[in-house]
Amino acid sequence: MKPRCAAIFGYNEYSKQIVKQITSTFDNVGVFVIDDVEFLEAKNDGINAGRFDLSDDWQSIEALFDVESLVVFCALSDDAENVFLTISLRATFEKLFIIALAQDNESMMKMKSASADKVMPILQIAANVIHDILSKPIMTQVLHDVLYEDSPLNIMEIEVGDTSPFNGLYLHDLHFKRDFDLILLAIVDQEMGTTFSFASKGHNHHIDAGDILVFMGYTDKLNVIKQWNDGVSV
Repeated sequence: MKPRCAAIFGYNEYSKQIVKQITSTFDNVGVFVIDDVEFLEAKNDGINAGRFDLSDDWQSIEALFDVESLVVFCALSDDAENVFLTISLRATFEKLFIIALAQDNESMMKMKSASADKVMPILQIAANVIHDILSKPIMTQVLHDVLYEDSPLNIMEIEVGDTSPFNGLYLHDLHFKRDFDLILLAIVDQEMGTTFSFASKGHNHHIDAGDILVFMGYTDKLNVIKQWNDGVSV
């Protein structure tokens, strides 16, 4: 069943983007916060957030949502709390679809061990990346399949190292679709912190060590470009 409602736990820069990008996609979206700072921030932003704690019995979730058509985003700022939240929700709702955000690969493994259905690196939720996909009707279904179905498609972030073949090249020198059968979604310029540029808007971007490239494609193709970036012969 396609999810019709969503519950987002946490109100930080990443969960704000989730709220912004999925509100028009779901019939019912709820935000739940764990501390006073996020509660006041949500209130100031016009968000009617609910409160929860990690020992919650989740009766509020059952009262507000049809759990069978609910998807949950565990987007707390602290990965350890996200793991505990995932475990607690899974213990109560065996069939609940849970998407957990993770800061790094180690946390991703912990989220998977905690029975999250989908684990996403936080950079996948960065500003406008999802919006750019959702603005294209065909890509809306693709994104749905990536997030909610057992799809061979995935999204991967690759950091350019000093010895990467990408280091020093310009985007217009590269043909990711032709050479790797991948779509470049976005770029993070290391000199600008976590500022994203869309591939379509960064055609003349000079790739430097520390930049992060965000790709979408089939898992085997993503693994090939990751190995190539790491200097492994493929």
